[in-house]
Amino acid sequence: MPVATPAPHTGRRPRPEAIGRLVPRHDRRLRRVARSYGLSAWDVDDVVQSTWLQYLEHGHALREPAALGAWLETTARRLSLRLLQRHVREQLTDSGETTAADLAAEPEPAVLAAERRALLLAALAELPERQRRLMRVLVLRPELSYEEVGRRLAMPVGSIGPTRARCLDRLGRDRRLRALRVAWR
Repeated sequence: MPVATPAPHTGRRPRPEAIGRLVPRHDRRLRRVARSYGLSAWDVDDVVQSTWLQYLEHGHALREPAALGAWLETTARRLSLRLLQRHVREQLTDSGETTAADLAAEPEPAVLAAERRALLLAALAELPERQRRLMRVLVLRPELSYEEVGRRLAMPVGSIGPTRARCLDRLGRDRRLRALRVAWR
């Protein structure tokens, strides 16, 4: 490892003639740091160039000239990480909930939801009429009491629970819905 040399600046801005001596001395080290992050050759060049630009802008603030190598390496690490994160898209929201706009931005969830809905509707279509009507009311109007459901369907309140249980049992045995349940685990 080379001996640390004082930073080539006068306290204000780095001297151009001294920078010409620093680049060859630290170039290999900076490239090794950038490559360690798996960057392409072009990105490595960008990181090294940006590191030297950072030095030109902020090198005058170095208090300890012997720390130049470590400062350059740290700067190259930070720039490499920043470059890796440029493709990460974050959308901050006030809540952790997914909105309809979030789902509309990506078509895959909408397609999957449509496929699940089609499978469920096909399975419901195979139920006996009484069970299908009951499930429709229970799903579309969950706020209704069993008394109100019984009145709407002309069904005794005591038979709503057992009919619902038979319906769910039959849906649970449907091979398409079982495959869907396995896929969602």
